[in-house]
Amino acid sequence: MRSHRRTALVVAAAGLALLTGCSSGGSAAPATGGSGGRAAAPALTATPSPTTVADTQQLPLRAFAASPQELTGIAKAQGLLTQDCMKRLGFASWQPNNADLTKAGKDDMPTPYGFLNEAQAAQYGFHAPGSIGGAKTNSSPMNPAEFTALSGLKSPTGGEPAGGSTPPGGCTGEADRKLKGDKPPAADVYGDLTGQSMNRTKADARVVAATTEWASCMKQRGYAYGNPESLSTESWGPTVTQREIDTAKADVACTRQTNLSGIAFGVQSAIQKQLIEQHDNELKAYRAAIQSQLDQAAAVLREHGQ
Repeated sequence: MRSHRRTALVVAAAGLALLTGCSSGGSAAPATGGSGGRAAAPALTATPSPTTVADTQQLPLRAFAASPQELTGIAKAQGLLTQDCMKRLGFASWQPNNADLTKAGKDDMPTPYGFLNEAQAAQYGFHAPGSIGGAKTNSSPMNPAEFTALSGLKSPTGGEPAGGSTPPGGCTGEADRKLKGDKPPAADVYGDLTGQSMNRTKADARVVAATTEWASCMKQRGYAYGNPESLSTESWGPTVTQREIDTAKADVACTRQTNLSGIAFGVQSAIQKQLIEQHDNELKAYRAAIQSQLDQAAAVLREHGQ
């Protein structure tokens, strides 16, 4: 059953990607201004000094995205609709994952602009706390026919297709269509603009200067890294070593000393405010599409007595 639920979560996550806006680049027209057609670097009225990763995640564009609470409600409704479909196709034992997305990503992990949690660095280095000493589970592959019913795809392990009439995209696809309706999918303007703001922040002269200071600080402590992102390319191994802990602690110290994360957060916030002004109507339409799914999800939950 655990493998069934994990597969269901993976399939459902693909359906929720639009809402979270995980784009790294973007197709929305880039903002321009200043010389050479490039966007003008916005002025900063204040530079914050964040102490946790959560402090750096409250960016202006987040107001238009689905919150973890909203995503949890949509995922729950999608799971119920998927379960209805699976039962119709003869898989009465199938259960949705019902993951609580409000509890995801709570660890104060390193960011592209440095690590901020000294206590976590001293205990876990760059590892996520939940990844150390966790219990490993042995699970068997999903029944091929059940996999086909769920996803609409042929199982890589072979076997007969699901009995009954499998809808396009499987039961997950059917549930997704019921939540989104017949309207064409909204353009991922949130993901596009988030990607733009990330790229512009990384190239901003103030962030570049702070990153150079961070690298100098790390070098003085005996660590040759050009930026915090380069730490993620290290092969730290399955267990936490003293070298990893010492490096992580140095990252925290240099991030705080240079306020790299605060400068980057301030710059990205200012850039996003510019983008919101320039793409206000598109962002409102994107948010309206999310609200439509929330309304439909609420109706599904009511129909199922939840």
